[in-house]
Amino acid sequence: MNRLLEKVMAAHGGLMNWDGVSAAEAMATVTGLFCQDVPPMAPRRVSVQTHYNRVTIEPLGCPDCISHLDHDHLSVVRPDGTVVGGLEDARVRFEPPIGLATGVLMTCCTLRSMLTSPFLLTNEAVEISELVPWNERGAQWRVLRAESPSELSTPARVQDYFFDAEFLLRRHDYHVDGAQGITVCDLVADYVDVQGLRMPTKLKGYARRPDLTPDFGRELISVDLSNLAFS
Repeated sequence: MNRLLEKVMAAHGGLMNWDGVSAAEAMATVTGLFCQDVPPMAPRRVSVQTHYNRVTIEPLGCPDCISHLDHDHLSVVRPDGTVVGGLEDARVRFEPPIGLATGVLMTCCTLRSMLTSPFLLTNEAVEISELVPWNERGAQWRVLRAESPSELSTPARVQDYFFDAEFLLRRHDYHVDGAQGITVCDLVADYVDVQGLRMPTKLKGYARRPDLTPDFGRELISVDLSNLAFS
């Protein structure tokens, strides 16, 4: 394992603790351009199967809809089983304006990543390399680049993860393909210790400028987690 990644794993609670859980559950307040389907402060129940690339968010897609992302299969259904929408091959593509499928897909990907990073970087199929450090307001954040094979369900094949002096994840960048492709910059904060695992409870996602800084005028998604638990 990459030496920096070893330190990152230890800072977030260690692989032994991570391997001992199979699901993450939380309540989430989610707002932003990716998620405009229900009243802004409506609480949503989030469930992630941590080792199987699956996430369920309720409500998402409409006020009484449940959205599931299982690898590359996206479905949006009502409690009675009525299908509202979905994608058989949910490869993330950014095609403005943001429609139902794109917004649901990006929201599911963001929550799934938030509740499994940085542990997902230990997948044997993912190639890890360290980039030059990033200067963040006078502090150096070390950067790991993850390159995933096409068969893995990820929002982008190449993703960059930024870690502070304590080796905690602070930023996650990835490029979404499409006619007007966009690079997303997710900033995470407010870590909590849950059953020995250290995880962020707040996320702000922005479009990234050409100089690699987040465009704070283009907020794409905001997430505030509560009642986080693993099982």
